[in-house]
Amino acid sequence: MIGPATVATHTFEDAPTFDVIIVPGGGGLDTFDRENNTQIEDFLVSRYESTPYILSVCNGAVTLAKSGLLSGKRATTSKAAYKWVTDPKHGDDIQWMPSARWVNDGKIWTSSGVSAGMDMMYAFLKHIYGDEEWVDFVMNLIEYVPHTDPHWDPFSVVWKVSLFFTLTKVLLVGILTRNTTPPHDYLFRHEC
Repeated sequence: MIGPATVATHTFEDAPTFDVIIVPGGGGLDTFDRENNTQIEDFLVSRYESTPYILSVCNGAVTLAKSGLLSGKRATTSKAAYKWVTDPKHGDDIQWMPSARWVNDGKIWTSSGVSAGMDMMYAFLKHIYGDEEWVDFVMNLIEYVPHTDPHWDPFSVVWKVSLFFTLTKVLLVGILTRNTTPPHDYLFRHEC
């Protein structure tokens, strides 16, 4: 069976300016990482100043982290891929939020998993358009009830990346290594 095709209309070099860039996640990002292919990160950096909003869905946050655009910001990502995405090798000075459906920090929005991306997009559209009726009309049309609390994140517990599990891990590492003071940078990267 042949499905619909997605055909690029521009390259990174000749793409027009955008109001919003949405960075998807997916299984291919680990390949880019292994091959040290930074085309997407380079493009995002080149467009950061001229783009009013940049959003990532699921593990697409790793692309923002590697580009440096999350430095000094709060962000979240897929809880199933949390350990890989939040590895410090992907970026410095990022305040990863282990229990968040989505996070908005200035012009950057990041979501947890794929369905959380739909919730983030609903919140983003409300941010842009306010309470215009058409946003809710579309939700009713597609029969989707978005979660509107950015802190609602049951998957942080399922995947054991909530603040509780993070602090427990820090304490256990301290006990096992007889180090009573957990490293500050570890806590900073994982605090809520």
